[in-house]
This record gives sequence, structure tokens and C-alpha cells, in this order.
Amino acid sequence: MLIIVSLGLRPRPQGGLRRLHVDIPVFDRSGRSNLGHALETTVALELERRGAEAAYVRTADNLEVDFLTHYPGGEQQLIQVSAELDAAETVARETRALLAAAEEHPQASLHLITLTSDPIPTLPTQVAHHAAGAWLLEPP
Repeated sequence: MLIIVSLGLRPRPQGGLRRLHVDIPVFDRSGRSNLGHALETTVALELERRGAEAAYVRTADNLEVDFLTHYPGGEQQLIQVSAELDAAETVARETRALLAAAEEHPQASLHLITLTSDPIPTLPTQVAHHAAGAWLLEPP
């Protein structure tokens, strides 16, 4: 059974809107692990804490990237989140989406956030790999 929770917006005290991040699959009561969805939600909340405006990206090739961020200083990042990259197909899929999105957003740096700090030998050089634990501890 899946409990559906919609994303909501609520007014901020200073007038604007604040996004409430809820990743629906986190609330799957079947007992299955949803580490990937939980990690993606954690990254979304951290991006907000860091002051980034974040959006989901779908490329012209119909590939998906989890976040395109815009920071107040003008920096942009394309961020893909994946709990595990133990299969070569997963690495290929995640990096293919990032590289395609980079063609449409050439000013953005490319980042892959995972639960592991193990090196990824097939990762393209323009993609920075971050272990989630270390990334979360970085200063904003």
C-alpha cells in the first residue's frame, strides 16, 4: 500500500512561498527499503538549507536529472542522486542523464551524490562524485 502525500506550498513569514519536500515513495508501507528516495529527499532539503533554488530536469532526450540548482551568487549545479551504483548500467544511466543535461545547461557543474565513498572508475572526469555523508557536512 502506498500513502500518497502531495507536495504543498505554504506562505513564509516574509511573504514568499516555501516548498515542502515530501518524496512520496518514502511513505511506502510495504516494508521495502527506499534508500534512494530518502537520499533524494535529504539532498533536496539540504539544497534548500544552502539557499539554492532547485528544479527537476527532463532533457530533450527524455532523460531525467534530479536537480538543477541556482544559488544566489549565480553558481549552477546539475545534481544526480543515486543510493547505489553497484551495477555498470546504473552508472551509465545516471551519467548519461547528467551529460545530456550539461549540453542544455553548459554553465552548470556536474555532481553525483551517492551513499558510498568508493571510487567510480567509469565516471566521466567532468562529473564530481560526492559521498552523501561528506557532502551533507560541507558548509553552505
